[in-house]
Amino acid sequence: MPVDTRLVPEQCIVRRGADWMLVSPVPDAIAADVAAYSVAQRATLKHVVGPEDVRRAVVGNRLRQDRLCVAIVGDEIAGCISYRMDGEGSVWPDPSRFRAHFGPLAGTVRWLLAEATLRRGHPDELYLEGFKVEPIARGRGIGTALLHWLGDEVVRRGKKRWRTEASTTAAAAMRVYQGVGARPTKTVRLGPIGRIADRPAFVVLVWVPPAQGATG
Repeated sequence: MPVDTRLVPEQCIVRRGADWMLVSPVPDAIAADVAAYSVAQRATLKHVVGPEDVRRAVVGNRLRQDRLCVAIVGDEIAGCISYRMDGEGSVWPDPSRFRAHFGPLAGTVRWLLAEATLRRGHPDELYLEGFKVEPIARGRGIGTALLHWLGDEVVRRGKKRWRTEASTTAAAAMRVYQGVGARPTKTVRLGPIGRIADRPAFVVLVWVPPAQGATG
């Protein structure tokens, strides 16, 4: 997705590479584009809201700009990472959009399901809700840099850890998570539900700041 980098203030650029930058908080001028991109990557919303174009239209309009970091390569959005804190994620659904798209009853039901999906997490942690690096942007260290940004947010927010879940088939993502120090804590098998959702099992991973990890 193209973006005009001239609209990004210098104070929002948290890291630079040879041809890329990480931006957080997301400035108002590009917030709508980043929100739409972010929700399009959310596999957890696929079965509640629908395919990518529907997620962009229905959910991708409201963004908590300080809970997401976006990667820009050249003039393209090429990845992002986002988290939930205290039950609130980087995007939150507008019930009127759900009702307009799906109808009054179905829209309300889907909105409630989306709300439940987007509000998981514990008070003492950040929940990594979305993480994506486009294939054309890989090999630059962007994924690792995004996860380091999330670790910095754990410290800044005064939390104990970040937590996420990864499909047991997502070997590449597991390598990146473990490469920054996240540790798998358990595997959850979903049985028949997992087959319907194309996710038979997932691994729960937890990252704690190095000083805490050394003492715990």
